[in-house]
Formats: sequence, C-alpha cells, structure tokens
Amino acid sequence: MKNSKQHLFPILCLVIILFSSVNTLNAQNKTYLGIDFVNEIADKDHLRPGVGLNVARTFGKHSGIETGVYYRSYIQSLSFSMEGNYFDVDIRENHLSIPVLYKFSSRIVNISAGPSFDVFLGWKDVSSPDEVEVNDYDIDPKYNLGAMVKLGKDIRLSDKLVFEPELRFNPIFNLERVYMGLGLKLKLDV
Repeated sequence: MKNSKQHLFPILCLVIILFSSVNTLNAQNKTYLGIDFVNEIADKDHLRPGVGLNVARTFGKHSGIETGVYYRSYIQSLSFSMEGNYFDVDIRENHLSIPVLYKFSSRIVNISAGPSFDVFLGWKDVSSPDEVEVNDYDIDPKYNLGAMVKLGKDIRLSDKLVFEPELRFNPIFNLERVYMGLGLKLKLDV
C-alpha cells in the first residue's frame, strides 16, 4: 500500500496546483462539492455501479476545472484448464478513478474533457464457490492513464444545490477498456 500512496501524491499535487492557480478575484468564481452515483458498462458487458466525490471550480462565465475520486469495479472473466478440466472464473477488480477535467458550461449543455488516472486497489473472486478457488491475482501496471469526456446538464434545485445528470465516456489505454455510462451528480455551491 505504501507504493500506492507514493504514486497518488503527484496526482494530488497536480490537482491542488490547478485549483490554487485559478484567479480568485473574479466574482463569477464558484466552488462546488458533490457526490456522483455512476452506472457504467465496460467493454459492452457488466453494468457496474460506482460512487465518487467531486469538486469543481469555475473561472469566468463558461470555464472551469473539475476533478474527483471515484470507486469503480470491473468483472474480469477468465477461462483456464487444469488436469483436463475447464474452469471459468470471475474476478471483480476494484479501481480508484481520478479525472482532472476542463469543463465548459452553458445553459444548454456542459462538456468536460481531460485525462483520468485509474489505480488498481485489489480484487475478489466472485465465481461460484464449487469451482476453483483463486489465490492470487494482479494486473500490471497498477496505474493506468485514460481520457474522460462527459456531457451533462445543470438542473438547479435551489440557490445552492444543483443536480447534473451526465453521459460519461472513459477509455483506459493500457488496459484497453472503455467505460461508458450515466452519472447522477448532486453538487453544492460552497
């Protein structure tokens, strides 16, 4: 776990620098804190729920920066033979996704795009218990770069509370996976 923390530190530093470099003198600047409920399909299979926390900072009328920390899972189906018998195993991979996005906002639509970083957290054998038991599983590399594009719409619920449904598209390059789905975000103007 120590190695994981060492790799997350540069990412968190980048996010802090981006948010602190935004001009705070402009009266239009706002900061939003939110929670996202996400349902994603990865590679045309396995609808998987996820959840995340996000922060967004606007600068100017239409521009902003958005980032967050999201939990996501992926089902990896493996087939192998042992002693002449064939077995199918399902492994649930747990990942932490950290996007850093530029966000363009208008009355009609919000468009966000930028890099995303996926960190492998661990795994669990979710196969039938009467099959083969998996004792070891890993992916290499544990840290993967992707790109995220989101299309959403702000729906103001009150002066401080905003609901933003969004479509998400997030290919992860090294793993050759594509996550697509729907996010339901509640954000608070702080």
